[in-house]
Amino acid sequence: MLKRKFFLSWLILAVFVLVASCSDDNDNGINPVSDKAKIRVIHLSYDAPEVDVRIDGTVAISSLGYQETSGYVEVDAGTHNVSVSPAGQSTPVVIDADLTLEANKDYTVYAVGDLANITAIVSEDMRTPSSTNAKVRFVHASPDAPAVDIKVNDGSGNAVFSNAAFQDITGYAEVPAGDYTFVVTPAGLTAEVVVFNPITLTAGTVYTFIASGTLDNSDMVSFAVRAFVDNGNGNGFADFTAATANVQVTHASPDAPGVDLLVDGIVVNSAPLEFPNSTGYLAVGAGSRNFKVNASGTTTTVIDANLTLRPNQFYSVFAVNFLSAIEPLVLEDDLTAPAAGKAHVRFLHASPDAPMVDITLTDGTTVFDDIEFKEVTAFTPLDAGTYDLQVRTADGVTVVLDLPGIVLENGKIYTVFAKGSINGVGGQNLGVETIVNK
Repeated sequence: MLKRKFFLSWLILAVFVLVASCSDDNDNGINPVSDKAKIRVIHLSYDAPEVDVRIDGTVAISSLGYQETSGYVEVDAGTHNVSVSPAGQSTPVVIDADLTLEANKDYTVYAVGDLANITAIVSEDMRTPSSTNAKVRFVHASPDAPAVDIKVNDGSGNAVFSNAAFQDITGYAEVPAGDYTFVVTPAGLTAEVVVFNPITLTAGTVYTFIASGTLDNSDMVSFAVRAFVDNGNGNGFADFTAATANVQVTHASPDAPGVDLLVDGIVVNSAPLEFPNSTGYLAVGAGSRNFKVNASGTTTTVIDANLTLRPNQFYSVFAVNFLSAIEPLVLEDDLTAPAAGKAHVRFLHASPDAPMVDITLTDGTTVFDDIEFKEVTAFTPLDAGTYDLQVRTADGVTVVLDLPGIVLENGKIYTVFAKGSINGVGGQNLGVETIVNK
C-alpha cells in the first residue's frame, strides 16, 4: 500500500513537471521561461560615430554604426545600466540610462536625435508572429520631420499609422501579407513627403519600420525608412527605396535670362539654363515637390510651383511666356514606344505673341492644326523619314516659318515647339526647337 502511494505521488509530480515544461513559452512566444531578458540596440543618430554599448560597465555591443542593429543580446532580468560612447572609448558617455528588464521579455533601445541631443527611447517587443498576417509598427526617429501619417498607395490612401511624432513608437498592427506602396505625409494632410517603391510583407514576419535621417536637403543624410525584422535574432532588415519620377525642364521664355532650377530648395542644374535649352530628364523624388525657377545666381524667384509627381512617370515642364508673365506649363509625357517604322511627334506652341497656327507639309497637307499659345498636341505616330514642314497661319494660307529637313528616326519620340517672338531679334526670333524625349 505504501509503495502504491509513493508511485502515485511520483506520477503526479512527473505530470506536473511535464506540463510545466510544455508551457515554457512566454506571452511573445520567443523566450523560454527563465530569469533572462533580451535587449537589442539600434543606432539612429545620423551624425554620431560608431558606438560601443556597455551594460553595467561591460562592453556588450561594439562598433555599432548608424542605422545598424545589434540583434538581441540575452541579459539577466532586473535593473541594468546601459551606456553608449564612441567606439573604442569609454568617454564621452552620450547615453547613460538605467533600464528595468523583466524576465522573458524582449526590448529594443533606439539611440535617436543628433549627437548634440542624442537620447534613448525604449520599446517592449511583442514578437509573437501571426500565421496569416504580417505585423508592423513604426518608430519616428527623424528629428526634423513633423508628425506623420504612413499611408498606402498615395497621400489620400488609408493610414496604417497616424500622427506619429519624433520619438513616438506605435503599437503593432496586423496587415495581410502582400506588396505595399507606402507613402509618408504630414499628419492629417495629403501632401506626399516621400513615396516608396513597393515592398513585400510576408505572413509570419514581425517588422519595425523606422524613419531616420533628416528632411533637410542641405545635409548629406537623406530621410530614409528601414524595415527591421523582429523575428529570430532581430538583426535582419530591408530598406525602403524612394520612388522617383523623371522631369525635364525647358527654358521657353524668350526674354528671360539664364535661370537656376530648384527642387525643394536645392539647385539641380550645374550651369545656368539658357533660352531655349532643356535639362534632359532629371530623376526627382516622387510625391509632392516644390519647383522654383530663379534668375541664375540670385534668389529672385520667377516661378514657384508645387507639383505632385507620380512614381516612374515622365514629365516636361516648360517655362513659357514673356518674363513679365512667365509661368510653368506642365506636361505628362507618354513615352510608349512607337510601332516599327514610326516615330512619335507632338507640337507645342510656346511663342507668346504668335497667332494660332497649323503645321503642314509643303504641299499644304495638315499635320497639326489650330494650335494656339500654350496648347500642345498628343504624341502622334508619323512614318520615320525626313520632312519639310511649314508653320502657317490657322487659315492655312500664310507661311509663317519654313522648317526644312526635319529628321524623324525610327522608334524615336520628339517634342517640336515653336519658340521666340514675332518681334524678337537674334536668338529670340520666331523659330522651332526639337527635343528628343526618347
